[in-house]
Amino acid sequence: MRYVILTALILLAGCSSWQNPSLDMSVNRSERFKADRTECRKRAEKMTHSAPDNDLPKRTYTQDQNFYSNEVKAYQRCMSAKGWVKK
Repeated sequence: MRYVILTALILLAGCSSWQNPSLDMSVNRSERFKADRTECRKRAEKMTHSAPDNDLPKRTYTQDQNFYSNEVKAYQRCMSAKGWVKK
């Protein structure tokens, strides 16, 4: 369920798409995007410690939302660092 919410937040945040104007034309953009997206998702989860764990019943709705919003922000920073821009 968490991945559905995260994906929805990422996709619906402005209904935009990620583009990388700095990529060379010889690079397959869709493969590069998939690789960068996977790496950034893992990095964001690791940085924010937002993966569900045993304290899930103890956390409040607000705490869960803070975890997820921090994860989305970390994901967006990672993608931006790799040259991807939301348009």
